[in-house]
Amino acid sequence: MKRLTLIRESRRPLNIRKLLEKSYFAQEIEGKATVGVIVSLISFRGKYEMANVEAVAELTRFIKEISPATRVIVAAASHEAYQEGKSTEEAFKRLKYAIVKREGAELLALEMGEYSEVEFETTRGLRRARLSKFRADLLVSFTPPKTHPLLIISSTLDNLAFEMTHPADRQYLYGGKLWPEDPLPYFKLASKNILKVFSIVKPHVGIVDGLFAVEGRGPLQGTPVFHQLALASPDLVLVDALTSALAGVDPEKVYYLKLAREKKLGSIDYSKTIPRDRIRQYRFPYRLHPASQALLQGGTK
Repeated sequence: MKRLTLIRESRRPLNIRKLLEKSYFAQEIEGKATVGVIVSLISFRGKYEMANVEAVAELTRFIKEISPATRVIVAAASHEAYQEGKSTEEAFKRLKYAIVKREGAELLALEMGEYSEVEFETTRGLRRARLSKFRADLLVSFTPPKTHPLLIISSTLDNLAFEMTHPADRQYLYGGKLWPEDPLPYFKLASKNILKVFSIVKPHVGIVDGLFAVEGRGPLQGTPVFHQLALASPDLVLVDALTSALAGVDPEKVYYLKLAREKKLGSIDYSKTIPRDRIRQYRFPYRLHPASQALLQGGTK
């Protein structure tokens, strides 16, 4: 698979088809018994902050065309559904994931599966949390990009950690509080915890469906941006770094990306693959979450 692939396309699901074909994703599928797709299902009422169901169906269709015998398991743990006493299975129904099943995928509500125990760093010390045991021969994190009060820009790494952590324990993932108005006590802890999940789960591919993104008070209360991009890489750190740059934020100012590079978990140097003039052409600065402004003013050092 190409180290990093970036395409521009204004039509869905053609954007996903073009991305997969240009990224040699097909080579990654061959010989795999299972492909797991961790989709962003943070809400079940919204639209742009979640993985688009037509895009997920196209991904499933592509996998099945290449390898009909491969099991495709689309997995998530809907935060909003859990908060309202509902299940991700109900979220799948409401969001019309039946079309994904028709393409041959299985749907998995992660909160109903098995979990192992992990310790996250919080402002009140270490806290135990539950991390899904779900794994696959090829594990994909699939999400739209979103602004975020702790991470500035949320993409494939945050999506993986958020969905794999039990919904009741996600405040610990973020250092003790979900989406705080003051990020300074929490953002470094959240970054460390997200990368801890990444190191445990070891995903294989990150895909960003950036046809639409969420700006402003993301991830849940933002507004849509028609960015018309799609990105993929086997290096989730790299795909997140490019996503950040295209959203107008220097990856060097994003703490979890700098930390990932320091820990040698991935690269943030996308310029080796994507020409700078192309970056400038595709760049569209997002309005950031008001709380994250403090992080850009020296808070991430």
